[in-house]
Amino acid sequence: MLVAALCTAMLVSCVFLDINQLIPGDDLDTPLEAGSFYAQNLENEKYYKVKAELLYEGKKCVIWAEKSAKFPRQMAERIADEYDTVIRPKIVESFSKKDFVVKEEDETYSFDDMLDYANWLVGRKDKKLTVLLLDIKDSYNPPKTNSYVAGYFWGGNFYQKGHIAGTDHYSNGRDMIYIDTYPGLEEQRQQTYITFAHELQHLINFVTTLLLNRKSTMDTWIDEGLSSQAEYIYLGKNPPGKCEWFKEDIKGTIAQGNNFFVWGNHSDESILDDYATVYLFFRWLYLQATPELQSHIFMDIETSSSYDYEAVTNVAQHINPVWFNWENLLRTWLAANYYPNNSYGYTGDYYLQTTITVKPVTGGKISLYPGEGVYSIINNSFSAEPSGNIRYAGLAKDTPAINTVSPYTGNVLLTFNANANNTKGSETAALTNVSPPASQSSARSIGTGTLTGPYVIDARDMLNKNKKR
Repeated sequence: MLVAALCTAMLVSCVFLDINQLIPGDDLDTPLEAGSFYAQNLENEKYYKVKAELLYEGKKCVIWAEKSAKFPRQMAERIADEYDTVIRPKIVESFSKKDFVVKEEDETYSFDDMLDYANWLVGRKDKKLTVLLLDIKDSYNPPKTNSYVAGYFWGGNFYQKGHIAGTDHYSNGRDMIYIDTYPGLEEQRQQTYITFAHELQHLINFVTTLLLNRKSTMDTWIDEGLSSQAEYIYLGKNPPGKCEWFKEDIKGTIAQGNNFFVWGNHSDESILDDYATVYLFFRWLYLQATPELQSHIFMDIETSSSYDYEAVTNVAQHINPVWFNWENLLRTWLAANYYPNNSYGYTGDYYLQTTITVKPVTGGKISLYPGEGVYSIINNSFSAEPSGNIRYAGLAKDTPAINTVSPYTGNVLLTFNANANNTKGSETAALTNVSPPASQSSARSIGTGTLTGPYVIDARDMLNKNKKR
């Protein structure tokens, strides 16, 4: 049961897909056979039909599997049980609006949570999420291509089944998530469950935008940041790879400032910087909050009427009143990454306090996009005045205060772009031009480090990556 406003919102957002770029397959306009689904080839952007079989029906999900995958029923039962008893309850508790009503014309409908609401939006009444297990076509071919899509959510499935008028997209008319079987469930089962939780947050975020009638879907970095915390909530610990990617900085781009705020603005090889840094930002924000606020911090962001940085600052100001301002919030998080043990750091998470490290850079100037920040060694003091959106701060170990007035003193100068508009370009900023000690050198050979993959990225980023090839 789709209302007109829902249809408009779908085409504006299209969570992972670029509407005008896709070419339909030859047989897509014939009706779907029973047990068939539309899926997208992430290598060439074309849709295709998947013949599937119903393997298992759980209390809150229905598991379908691509017939050619020959997936065992016992595994489908385990997936359904994990979803019903662990993934769904945890993600709903932390991210979903609960016990609410929706009025449509003269009728009033009650919902336990956003997933039940999503089921109702597509005209289904079983309150069960559709899960399609398939080998997602994502160009995974190690060692040449060592990244893959472990699962995805596509908002267009909320349209009526079939071709979406005016586009090259196709809808299954279901509330559903796609889960990868290879290498996903076959070789990376825990990571696939983590991705399940990640994608479930995307679904909740999307339908929350529809419920609240937000002007737009949430900025990518917020939606991804919340999904990164869904991973932690499911696991009960820091998910593998993200903190290590940040520390090793294999491409050397994190030291140069690359992070989540302008999503995907660097080379496709550096997209993992975005995942790592957005995870750390939201984890840090949670750790800085009081226990009472921690219990609903992500829910408050999820259900914000805002869709940009204000969705975060409106909540962050309840942790620290000065964090109503994006510049102040960004400055403190960037400082925490250099001194994670300081009082403004990753308080309470010993692993992050002892793992997170970022290397200083050298030179006289650097170009920074909105949200990006770098560090250079201070020799006595350094004087610089703000210019445009470029800001500076002096940082020192074991010191709670951040020096925000020139001349800047301490051990290191933080240079960052405080522009809250992440659609703007880069600006030139100053560094101290003092070389760091050899032990802190940011020089790194591309491809070094202990991380070897495979690496999980979202379908949206896989599409963008393949476009650049």
